[in-house]
Amino acid sequence: LSHFSLRQCCVPTVYAMKLVDESELAAALDAIKPHVAALDAAVAQSKELLEGNILYMHQSTELNPKNEAKQRNLLSLAASLPVEDSLVIEIGFNAGHSSLLMLSAHPQLRIIAFDLCEHSYTRPCFNILADAFPGRLQLVPGRSQQTLPRWARENQLRADLIHIDGAHEPEAAKADLQNAKAVARHGAWVVFDDTCFSPLRAVWSEALEAQLVEPPSESITFCPTNRHGIARYVRAPARRAAATEDLLWELAPILEHRGRMRHVLVLAPTDHGQDSLLGYLSKHRLWRGNQPATSKKLCSNNTERHQSAWLSLPLRCDLPGDPFPCLVQLVAPHFSNLQQISDCFPLVDGALVVVDCAEGLTEEFCQIFGKAMTQGLQPVLFLNKLDKLLSLQGDNELCYQRLAQIVDRLNDIIEESPARLSRLAVESGNVIFGRGSLSVAESIGGWGFGLDDLVAAQATRKHWTADQVAKLKPRLWGEHFYNGRSWGSSGERGFCKLVLQPLREIFTMLESATPQEMQQLRSLGIVPKDDLVGNAWKQSAMEAWLPLVDILVSAVANKVPAPAAPPSNSVFYAARCLQTTDGQHLALGRHVDPQRIAHLTLPRAVPATIGSWLLNGPAAVPLSTLKASPGTMLGIPVESASVGAITVG
Repeated sequence: LSHFSLRQCCVPTVYAMKLVDESELAAALDAIKPHVAALDAAVAQSKELLEGNILYMHQSTELNPKNEAKQRNLLSLAASLPVEDSLVIEIGFNAGHSSLLMLSAHPQLRIIAFDLCEHSYTRPCFNILADAFPGRLQLVPGRSQQTLPRWARENQLRADLIHIDGAHEPEAAKADLQNAKAVARHGAWVVFDDTCFSPLRAVWSEALEAQLVEPPSESITFCPTNRHGIARYVRAPARRAAATEDLLWELAPILEHRGRMRHVLVLAPTDHGQDSLLGYLSKHRLWRGNQPATSKKLCSNNTERHQSAWLSLPLRCDLPGDPFPCLVQLVAPHFSNLQQISDCFPLVDGALVVVDCAEGLTEEFCQIFGKAMTQGLQPVLFLNKLDKLLSLQGDNELCYQRLAQIVDRLNDIIEESPARLSRLAVESGNVIFGRGSLSVAESIGGWGFGLDDLVAAQATRKHWTADQVAKLKPRLWGEHFYNGRSWGSSGERGFCKLVLQPLREIFTMLESATPQEMQQLRSLGIVPKDDLVGNAWKQSAMEAWLPLVDILVSAVANKVPAPAAPPSNSVFYAARCLQTTDGQHLALGRHVDPQRIAHLTLPRAVPATIGSWLLNGPAAVPLSTLKASPGTMLGIPVESASVGAITVG
């Protein structure tokens, strides 16, 4: 009962802001009833009257219906924070009801609470929640106007959400609001309570006018209420306008937050379209912006055909309802060099598996995939060149069997692994179908879909209700057949009827391209680019309908975990040394637990200079003014190049 799985039931794994509805709030409150009862008992034992809080009326245990909007907003904000490395600073713990609500909404969220501890029930209530959520709650006693600045000086932790519900004197509340910015991450949320009282409402209005905080964007929905204010702390407003085009300005909030990163190995049998795919993803989602003048060019990692030219490809994944994107850092070693691939295992936490679904799997690839699974890398599968399979095989059922065979074979390997990994499941969103791109040079025509994406596209056109969508989705993969009247064990397979056959019809229409057919396709959003011809023209139409870049990168961000916090005795492990065009050597790696590489005998390199670099495709960007989170993948200057894996330090 210590964790209500709100994130699983109503909020995507990637930390997009979504307002919980009334039924979800009711389920959350029901799940924490045992904890609430324990807090109520501790208050009763203290013989003190309970101050008003997010659940109850003042000096009462009667539920306050006017606070439902506050409850939904706070629950939604807590659930939206990154899974890893997220922190809340709460000013005003009282009996812990707000802390309980936030802790229950998020599986790993930590809270540091500042409170006067003037009530005799505060510490007993804290102890109850600290036992229920071990390692996730800390109490700092004393007046927050003094304890918070001191804590900021003595600690490097910074918060994603500030909840201010402390002193109600205007000057004290103003000091809390200003002091809390020092412990806030870039763009952190701030919830300022009790704006229904005119003195505190004036403090909040002044903060907005002074651009200490700024309202949330219009794309984010909260329950309207006059009982608290919600905003984000403004990032250095004096220089923001000039800095928004700078690469490091964009990257700072991400590199400083481990929960906003994904480190992912690209695995593929040679010549399964992975080089075209990576060229396409890089063109559309490689980090752009004005780089520091001291940035350097990297020498190409590979010049062979069907190999990525760049080992490190940090991609941008924009998230709905969040001004800060996620960094999906792809690592693309030589696809046929098993040693290079194995050397990259300690750098990553997941694998983007690219398979030409017409060609299928090779035994050599299955072996390296098995080694990756043994290392605990969570896979996301991209079944590439689906159009090729459809053109070579005219029978939809045989196409389905081909696709299912690939998924089942990889799942058998996952099952054999000692690591606890999620299986590849088409219905869960970690299997994507489509076409990577036509060629490395063109980097166009990338289209693809998970089942959710295709159902959403169809639902809009056919005006399906939410109930119809919910009933249909489970029937789009597996042993589900439609006989023309009902679903059962005979007839045409759901995936063939509702996925493969519509795709065939679209390709047929693009081939003949009559005015009537093109008008019909345009009504679906399938619009080719005017300046293209032939296959590029057709594939660009599919890209307009189902753009692969957002679908695939979002799937990776959703399904691959963020890097774990390295222990205090961590070592910097580098898989490869890359060279800049001016001859400097940069070791690409990250800090890891020594146990993860204990089985390896590695040479040790000496750092050439202090500092670290982001290897951004063809460029090395110095991070001299930016403090990256522990566990970030970086380039460290070393005195000499090394052929294989090393440690640095």
